[in-house]
Amino acid sequence: MPYTMIYMIKKVIAPLLALTRALLSALLAISLSTERVHASAHTLRDRTAARRALRGGQPVSNRIILPRSVRSTPATRRQARLNRRSIRRIEVPEIPVVTGRRESTSTLSTLSRREQRRARRLAERPISLRQQVIDAVNLERAKFGLAPLLHHNSLEISAQEHARDMKVRNFFSHENPEEERSGDRIKKTGYGVVNAQTCRCSYKVYLGENIAKGQDTVEQVIEEWMASVTHREAMLSEDYDEIGVGILNDIWVLNFGSVSITKGR
Repeated sequence: MPYTMIYMIKKVIAPLLALTRALLSALLAISLSTERVHASAHTLRDRTAARRALRGGQPVSNRIILPRSVRSTPATRRQARLNRRSIRRIEVPEIPVVTGRRESTSTLSTLSRREQRRARRLAERPISLRQQVIDAVNLERAKFGLAPLLHHNSLEISAQEHARDMKVRNFFSHENPEEERSGDRIKKTGYGVVNAQTCRCSYKVYLGENIAKGQDTVEQVIEEWMASVTHREAMLSEDYDEIGVGILNDIWVLNFGSVSITKGR
């Protein structure tokens, strides 16, 4: 084949063929796009209903098929959008606005439910041995119409330290080998220590202690304390407002206290 013919095929005929192929592809795409059907809300609902009916084995009826020219017009698409908006407007319920007394009632109900959940959690927790002792002492006080004693951390620290000291140094007494008594040990924790000049006040401090050894249960130690005149008087004294419990093996210690401060003029 002559060189001129090869040159014409490469430079002229091949580009013309490529251009013709591209034009044909474009014309085919345009023709397909003009035949595309734009689905409206009505057609989508119809198709969905038809598919459900076919799956259920029921005949498809009352189906309205619009002409393709009508379905693809801007007017039908606009109407379909309006229909969808009206459907949403009907289906979405209005949320009532809670104001005034109803809002406070809702807040109170939330707080009450929270307190109920907290009470249930506390009720499910096991009661410590120290708390059982405090409850037993308050039960005895309630029999005589006396106010319950409240737990105080400093009194518990002094009571527990005295129980540990008696266990480690093997003695059993209100007075330790250094001749410190319950009032001295309790005041070391800071409980009942008041500077009258600083606060410019008058005050009264009441401190007391019960000890026991060899009892296995709370019921046993409370029963023996109530059988002792001095221990019973301490448990039922009106001078005390607070209590702390120390327990180590079979050694039991109760520390009682109250601090009454009167401001000066």
